[in-house]
Amino acid sequence: MVVCKGADSIIEKRLRPGQSCLEPTKAFLEDYAKEGLRTLLIAYKYVDETFYQNWNKKYQAALILTKGKEKTINNLAEEIELNFELIGSTAIEDCL
Repeated sequence: MVVCKGADSIIEKRLRPGQSCLEPTKAFLEDYAKEGLRTLLIAYKYVDETFYQNWNKKYQAALILTKGKEKTINNLAEEIELNFELIGSTAIEDCL
């Protein structure tokens, strides 16, 4: 299982299309933001073992690159961070 959390603007792009819970969740996010809270979405998906093993080999190789490391890791993240199921949202006070 891959679990992902982050800003709604980022995570929403990574969700599987057509999820009925997205619109009500966006309404909650708007209410939270009006209160000055920092909002996050949380999502998940299951990946099969073969996909993960192949992806992880590429990821481990990318970690030791001296040239193009960041771009390679970002590309690998794009491979796995697709078609998530929305779990829900959170909101926290961020005093910064």
